[in-house]
Amino acid sequence: MKKLLALALLAAGFVALHAADATFRVDVNGVKDKVSFTIHPNEEMNAAPQGWVKQNKECTITYWAKKKVTSSDWEDYEISFTPKTSGTVGISVAGQWAQTQAARAWVLVNKVELNDKLYPNGNFTKTFKTKNGQVIPSGFWLSGKAKYLPTAGEKGTPAVLVNHDNRLSFNVKVEAGKKYVFEFEVKAATPDQVK
Repeated sequence: MKKLLALALLAAGFVALHAADATFRVDVNGVKDKVSFTIHPNEEMNAAPQGWVKQNKECTITYWAKKKVTSSDWEDYEISFTPKTSGTVGISVAGQWAQTQAARAWVLVNKVELNDKLYPNGNFTKTFKTKNGQVIPSGFWLSGKAKYLPTAGEKGTPAVLVNHDNRLSFNVKVEAGKKYVFEFEVKAATPDQVK
């Protein structure tokens, strides 16, 4: 009986671990300043202009991971592009879309780098509180139910919890012809982190 119970608990743990798997996604939007891009896909991430955008599609990119992100290990995902014009672009970090809200898995973002250097406050250590008490990393904004978790990152560092509808976003001024390489350290959130 004890062996059967242990096997059932092990199977439940395996299902719970894999139920947390998610697809990491980043959207880049230069529509406001009409910044168009040369897209640089890579081995980790697919990349394409945003298909739902009707005008200025060349000013958008969606990157999505080629494999699922697990909740067991922190992984680095890289996106890169070269703007054809200068201006400000919006970067929106999320999980992938799914048919139902419940299926839109959550991802933890632990760090953001730009061109092999920590992006300003890309480790989320500096924060501010909004009028309603929400803690937000300085230089970023959170939409919906995205939230700052002060110790959920690697080795107890800060992380931000996101999914498709609840995002971590920031703006970047870009120069035409200069290649921008962003790296994000992420892993899928566990069910207890999504409370």
